[in-house]
Amino acid sequence: MNTNDLLQAFELMGLGMAGVFIVLGILYIVAELLIKIFPVNN
Repeated sequence: MNTNDLLQAFELMGLGMAGVFIVLGILYIVAELLIKIFPVNN
């Protein structure tokens, strides 16, 4: 097993995980903005 390949795999895994958390953060921000723009009427 090549060490360089292992380091590249960890780098790709880190980028993928960061991408997932960035997308989740964007969805959270959009949801909060929509709640502020269209508040629930009780």
